[in-house]
Amino acid sequence: MTTFIVGAMPLDDEYVRRVIESVPKKERFIIACDKGYYYINMAGYSPDLVVGDFDSADGDLYEHLMRDGKEVIKLNPIKDDTDIEAALQYAFESTKGDIVILGAIGGRLDHTLGNISLLGMGLKNNRKIYLMDGLNRIQMIQAPDKITLKKALQHGKYISVFPYMGPVAGLTMEGFKYPLSDATLEGFNTLTVSNEIVDESATISIDKGYLIICETTD
Repeated sequence: MTTFIVGAMPLDDEYVRRVIESVPKKERFIIACDKGYYYINMAGYSPDLVVGDFDSADGDLYEHLMRDGKEVIKLNPIKDDTDIEAALQYAFESTKGDIVILGAIGGRLDHTLGNISLLGMGLKNNRKIYLMDGLNRIQMIQAPDKITLKKALQHGKYISVFPYMGPVAGLTMEGFKYPLSDATLEGFNTLTVSNEIVDESATISIDKGYLIICETTD
């Protein structure tokens, strides 16, 4: 099972279709967040659930969804979490497997940074979360994780990594143009931006901390 959460940041219809169709229909669950309903609908899909306070969508959206008999969770607009965080909580409680969040990067920088921080919720709940758009796929790992990236399946040409919430120790990157061995990242520099996979696959591992991994294309 793959759960797709679709946020309110602009999305390309063709890209959305390509990502959704990569998972068989019986193995996917789609949650639209507020205005994200329009993006998933324009791509030709009907979400299984719509979550939101409907502050970023037209005022008629909630009434439209109710008339059509859609399953809706209406949130109080005066709340501490975002619509995407609320959708994640639902996914943790009611679905299994990976979670792919679309329409959550780009646009407002504060929301992008907040959504990147939500990757840590996946680590706490033992669920893999990816933030994706046509240019990026972002994930987070924690020590002592080790992941393998296949060159043929990577999301773009470049791999960049960043420490999150403090230093990362024991960073080893094998199969890359610029390899690292047992390195420490303390942030405040661009040392690990725009690396490239040179072998058929590459591995990234850390001994301490949290690491953000970005696969990007021009």
